[in-house]
Amino acid sequence: MAKGIEVASYDPKKVNVIVGGRTITGFAADGVVSVTKNEDSITPAVGAKGDVTYSENANESGTIAITLMSTSSSLSYLRELEAKRRAINVTISDVNDADAFTLSADNCRVMKMPDLTRNKEQSTITVNIYAPSVVPR
Repeated sequence: MAKGIEVASYDPKKVNVIVGGRTITGFAADGVVSVTKNEDSITPAVGAKGDVTYSENANESGTIAITLMSTSSSLSYLRELEAKRRAINVTISDVNDADAFTLSADNCRVMKMPDLTRNKEQSTITVNIYAPSVVPR
């Protein structure tokens, strides 16, 4: 074995997404979940002589995108949450050895009704959830 080579394994079964107390199932082949912060954490400003100042941004909000198959039984649950306009808790837990994390966000909302598609074969549907804070703690 060559020295200095990092070897890691990843198991998508070790990633769990819980929305409003219910474990989400039926993920698409091309993804499980992605978390994107809405704004940068800092805004740099550079003066005339090269001095730099960082303005801290308190906005920790973001979008949690859940990628599901159009046949996922979780879609009807997520559509119901959007229709009722309920605030929910979202927990994402990744216990893989490399880059493991847990994110728990309160007062989240499904941003819009998930698409209704019927095709020759199953398709992928992304459900976006707004989270006031996507900073793992």
